[in-house]
Amino acid sequence: MKQLRYWLLIACAVITVVMAQAQAVIVFPDPYLTEEERPDGRLFLPAPPDWTDMVFANDIYFYQWGKQQRQTPQGDKAKQDDPLELFEAFSEAFGLVISPERTPEIDRLAGGAARDAHLANKVAKDYFKRPRPFVYFHEPSISPERDEEQSKGYSYPSGHASRGWVYAMTLALVNPDSTYALLNRAQEYAIGRVICGHHYKSDIDTSLMLAATIMGALNGNERFKQQLARARKEYARLKKNQ
Repeated sequence: MKQLRYWLLIACAVITVVMAQAQAVIVFPDPYLTEEERPDGRLFLPAPPDWTDMVFANDIYFYQWGKQQRQTPQGDKAKQDDPLELFEAFSEAFGLVISPERTPEIDRLAGGAARDAHLANKVAKDYFKRPRPFVYFHEPSISPERDEEQSKGYSYPSGHASRGWVYAMTLALVNPDSTYALLNRAQEYAIGRVICGHHYKSDIDTSLMLAATIMGALNGNERFKQQLARARKEYARLKKNQ
C-alpha cells in the first residue's frame, strides 16, 4: 500500500509539472517593427497627471463612475473582456470568427501588430511607473482575486487599450466595412479597463495616442504591408465561402 501511495505521488507530481509547462508555452506572433522603428512613448507622451492637475480630477470622476458600473451589464462585459484573447474579443465586430487555426493570415497580421503595441506600451509603462487606480486608492478592483498580481504592473498608458486599438484598426484595413463596429468595440474594450479599476481615463486616452503612432509606423513597414495583402486574400476567400 505504501508503495502504491509513493507511485501515485510521483505520478501526480509529473502531471503537475507537465501541465505547468504546457500552460507556460504561449506563442505570440512576431512583431513587425524593430526596437528602433517602434514609437517610443517616452519621447512624446505627456507625463501622467498628478493630484494638482485638472486631468486627475477627471480621472477621479471616472474612477468613481467606473465603480458604479461594476454591478451592471457593462460591468459584467468589462470583467469578461479582461482575460479574453483579442481574436475572441473582436471577432463579432469584424464580422468573421478569427482564430489562429481558422484565419492564420488575419491572426498573424493583427496579432503581430498588437505585439508591437504591447512592446511599445511596456517601455512607456516602465518609464512613467504610475500605480494602478485600485492600488492608489487602496480599494479592491473588479477582480479582487487578481489584485496582488495586477498591483505589480503599472497603469499608464493602458496596455489592454493600446493593443485593442491597434488590433481593431488593423482589422479595419482588412475589412473596411467593419471599421465603425471595430472602433466602437475598441472604445468599449478600453473603457472597460476604467470600470475594472485597473486604469484611469487618462491611461486609456493616452493609449489611443500611442496606438495611432504605432499604426503610422506599421503602415510604412514592408513586411506588414505584405502580410496585409495575404490577410485580405484570406478574408475574401472566407467571405466568399460563407
